[in-house]
Amino acid sequence: MTETMNSIIESQTDILKSPYVQLFRNLLKEIDECMAADLLETDRFQNCFWVCVKWNKNLRELALMTGFKNGLEEIKFFRDIKPRFSCFTEFFVIASEAAWFVCKSGEDRSIFWKEEIEKHLRFCNRYAFFINYFESGNQIYDKEYFLRATAEAFSDIQSKMLDETPALRSSKDWLVRSYFAHKMYFGFIQAKLAEIDNPSKQGCNKTINGRSQPMPGRFSELLVSYLNSKPEEGI
Repeated sequence: MTETMNSIIESQTDILKSPYVQLFRNLLKEIDECMAADLLETDRFQNCFWVCVKWNKNLRELALMTGFKNGLEEIKFFRDIKPRFSCFTEFFVIASEAAWFVCKSGEDRSIFWKEEIEKHLRFCNRYAFFINYFESGNQIYDKEYFLRATAEAFSDIQSKMLDETPALRSSKDWLVRSYFAHKMYFGFIQAKLAEIDNPSKQGCNKTINGRSQPMPGRFSELLVSYLNSKPEEGI
């Protein structure tokens, strides 16, 4: 990877810009603080989840207060901004469940993580049309997908999972969120498998004497690097 971690983080803040960029930086900072705590991985992930809930609430409040000048600004919010916050919440939901299972189950860890890769592939296959549309930069359906006026009713369980504000949702921002979360989770899985194959290699975290150790670096940088990966790099 030729990009430095700092440049990867900056690429995200360039997309967000004012007034949301400081909220995003605060979110990443608090995720790193949680991951640096001397706690079990399951506990750190749960703490990160609540951090994400807090900063997503702050994002919603700011967006509702600020409003949108026009349709293009509204589309950008639901396509590019909101999902970059909410995806972390969904990631920690998925990762917490996986970490809990690994902790409690006697199943071979490598088998479990390889099965999780299959879940990722099934997600990508199920939503292949939308993922291809989103990654291509095509905008032909953006008004249908990312304007509140064309938002579908709360009928899909995925759209309800993390978005409790009907006044601030579109038809497909939940799917961008979920796609981003799955990209980050896939990178997380790969790091877990690499750690199993080579215990001396530093992965997402190290486990010593059965206890998950605090992250030595910035976990948020790893997540954002996974988020920035191209589809062909992850599948």
